[in-house]
Amino acid sequence: MKRIHRPVALLGLCALLTVAFAGAALAANPSNISVTVMIQNLSVSTTGPIDFGVVTAGSATVSTGSSTVTNDGNVAETYSMNLTDPAGWTAVQALPGNEEYCLSAMLNTVQPASGGFTYADHALGTASDQCTATKFAGDENGVSVPVSATRNLWFKFEAPSATAVTTQQTIVVTVTASAA
Repeated sequence: MKRIHRPVALLGLCALLTVAFAGAALAANPSNISVTVMIQNLSVSTTGPIDFGVVTAGSATVSTGSSTVTNDGNVAETYSMNLTDPAGWTAVQALPGNEEYCLSAMLNTVQPASGGFTYADHALGTASDQCTATKFAGDENGVSVPVSATRNLWFKFEAPSATAVTTQQTIVVTVTASAA
């Protein structure tokens, strides 16, 4: 049996311990952790105006162009919409009568047909309504819209059956973003 000399054994043990603890001896003390945070930014932009031109009482017209709605925020957003009545007219979510009108909105990639708008799903009111899979939806919707994504917003205007107001009217449509 071969004998290992004590000095050689001690030297080997020291070398082994030096290699084993070399990584620990080189580690930084203290160590830093980077913590990052971003404040939520809800932001939506729209293009316009939408001009229906001159229409006759009792008629219905779909816009020939759309408003581009863009999520300018830094999180996914769900949209809500409402309108502000012009002086002398009142918005309804049904077939309009005297001094009443209906403005409907639909998110769709291309111009929708007039018959694609329904009062229940597309007619705007003065109270804010949140977009759903069907509310204000065509082949696009305003639910969980990704950052920087766009939607095309089309309108259908149904004129009062009769009106004393014959000057140009402005109906303001408000699109509001909330966190999805």
